[in-house]
Amino acid sequence: MRAGDFVHYPEIGTPFVYLQYKGIMDMQDIYETIADFFRQKKFKFYEKQQRYRKPGPFGTEILYQFEARRKVEDYYEWVVSITIETFDMHDIEVVLKDGARKKMTKGRLWMQLRGNVEMDYEKIWEKSAFLAQLKNFYNKYIIKKRIESVWWDELYYRIVLRLHALIKERLKMLSDGFEARHMSGVH
Repeated sequence: MRAGDFVHYPEIGTPFVYLQYKGIMDMQDIYETIADFFRQKKFKFYEKQQRYRKPGPFGTEILYQFEARRKVEDYYEWVVSITIETFDMHDIEVVLKDGARKKMTKGRLWMQLRGNVEMDYEKIWEKSAFLAQLKNFYNKYIIKKRIESVWWDELYYRIVLRLHALIKERLKMLSDGFEARHMSGVH
């Protein structure tokens, strides 16, 4: 989408952020971490789909689709979509450092995160042709800079990339740092 095309679309999306992992993981911990992250940020968190495929020769495959929504102002809201696919999953028992045994999962994980800034989410400005033209003018001339530089940036850096870094941290991946953690702004 070109820079000026956002005027005619009801949402502006962030780039997709991906994560691939192979090894031992605690899927319950990942699920709870994601849900807790959105609860702390005052989002409403929905599990849209969970699909379990019968075990194959290498293990089970599970698809999770989540959506989190937060109404930031009367005119726009943030929507974060999360897709998690697991492959070759099977349960194993792990002995922790303190000697306790814990059931964990071994397999491959593929995750996709994407945020959207949805404008006029209640569709108030689409009731007539006049209001649609007024919305077009409002987006194009009055709030264009706020959309491009404030709303989108806050969603991408403070929500999507922070969640990505948090999940990497929970999986104990090597690159478990958040690049924009020293970014200025009020938290």
